[in-house]
Amino acid sequence: MAEEESDQEAERLGEELVAIVESPPGPIGLRALGDGRGGAGGGSCGGGDGVGISSRDYCRRFCQVVEDYAGRWQVPLPQLQVLQTALCCFTSASASFPDECEHVQYVLSSLAVSFFELLLFFGRDEFYEEPLKDILGSFQECQNHLRRYGNVNLELVTRIIRDGGPWEDPVLQAVLKAQPASQEIVNKYLSSENPLFFELRARYLIACERIPEAMALIKSCINHPEISKDLYFHQAFFTCLFMSPVEDQLFREHLLKTDCKSGIDIICNAEKEGKTMLALQLCESFLIPQLQNGDMYCIWELIFIWSKLQLKSNPSKQVFVDQCYQLLRTATNVRVIFPFMKIIKDEVNRICLSLEF
Repeated sequence: MAEEESDQEAERLGEELVAIVESPPGPIGLRALGDGRGGAGGGSCGGGDGVGISSRDYCRRFCQVVEDYAGRWQVPLPQLQVLQTALCCFTSASASFPDECEHVQYVLSSLAVSFFELLLFFGRDEFYEEPLKDILGSFQECQNHLRRYGNVNLELVTRIIRDGGPWEDPVLQAVLKAQPASQEIVNKYLSSENPLFFELRARYLIACERIPEAMALIKSCINHPEISKDLYFHQAFFTCLFMSPVEDQLFREHLLKTDCKSGIDIICNAEKEGKTMLALQLCESFLIPQLQNGDMYCIWELIFIWSKLQLKSNPSKQVFVDQCYQLLRTATNVRVIFPFMKIIKDEVNRICLSLEF
């Protein structure tokens, strides 16, 4: 029943996307199918010969329709079928679009990244079974027609499909299984893909609670000279360590290697992802040494963020005041009293508090 419904949805999607070509432009904003980082960018986009809509307007409306249809499903296979239909329709429509168009590049990168993210749910054996075999065949056929755009992500996903999927590279397999592999070989492999693809792999492994594999991949990325600059992998490393309490020593060691400003970005990103307790632990882990050492570097930001996270995890005003008091007792620089006075005043409505040191 679900398969029949998916087929019907794909047919309706195809009809809607074909209808866009001849319909007049509308005031619809461009919305992402996925994160298109890494795709080739291009020049200006005008209208294509022989179509009733410019490439720019077609891309805008295409994204809105495909996002709507993909959002109706919460499982990967029907979403892949949506993307299959979308890519086939886009390939046909793009025949008259200019070779260099930033909007076309954006759509192709978004489709490629979305395809890759969904392929993480499938093993190599499933690549040779229907309906996935048909979906992947369509993807590769479309890529052949879209070569003129030279989209990096599309070409990369095509190569990954040809090699058996996102988990099949022998170097990646060695990393995930903690088998011996020189950092030079690992770095060469990591440099061969868009770093976003390794982020998506790490997110998948963490979501599946495959923490040892996630940590192995993340460590390799942190040891890469370029990928290590992406704060996500440091955040992910802290996330894995937070989920593995036996790794307290590694947690502290990585904390010492992380600058407070980068730490603040990591904390904020963790909170945005709903990981409040991780964010609070990280914030306290950065804040307490600063208090103990009398270091005012980033102290205002850390105390302010800590106050928001503490109240979010426990809205009790009295507990909040008690926690402020406990932190103040660890401070060695009298100036830290000022940011604490401000947050107490802001959060507890000017409650007078006698502080004993």
